[in-house]
Amino acid sequence: MAEEKDLKQPQEAVADKAREIWLAGLGVFSSIEEEGTKLFSKFVERGKEMEKKGEEVQKKAKGKIASLGNIDDISKFFEDKLNAVFDSLGVSSSTDVKELSEKVDKLTATVSALSKKLENGSKVTTTHRTGA
Repeated sequence: MAEEKDLKQPQEAVADKAREIWLAGLGVFSSIEEEGTKLFSKFVERGKEMEKKGEEVQKKAKGKIASLGNIDDISKFFEDKLNAVFDSLGVSSSTDVKELSEKVDKLTATVSALSKKLENGSKVTTTHRTGA
C-alpha cells in the first residue's frame, strides 16, 4: 500500500500543476478579453474625436474656399501667395521670366538683323531707343 501511496502523490502533484496551468491560462484569456474590450472602446472614442476634428477642419476649409469665390479667384489667391513667397526669397515669378524672355527674343532678333547687315556690307545706323 505504501507503494500505491508513493505513486499517487507524484500523479496528484502533476495533476494539480496541470490544473493550475489551465486555470492560469483561463485567467490570462479572461484578462485579455476584458482589457481588449476596454482598449477597443477607448480606440473607438479616440476615433470619434479625430473624426469630429477632421469635420471641423473640413468645414473651415470649405468656408475659406467659399469666401474666395470661384476657381479663378482661388487660383489668383494661390498665385499671389506664391509670388509673395518668391519675392521674399528673391526668386523671379513666371510673369517676370516671361517678360524677360520676350525682351531677350527682341534683342536677339535685333542683333541678328544687325549682323546680317554687317555681313552684307550695308552701312549700319544705330538709333537710341528708350524703354526697351
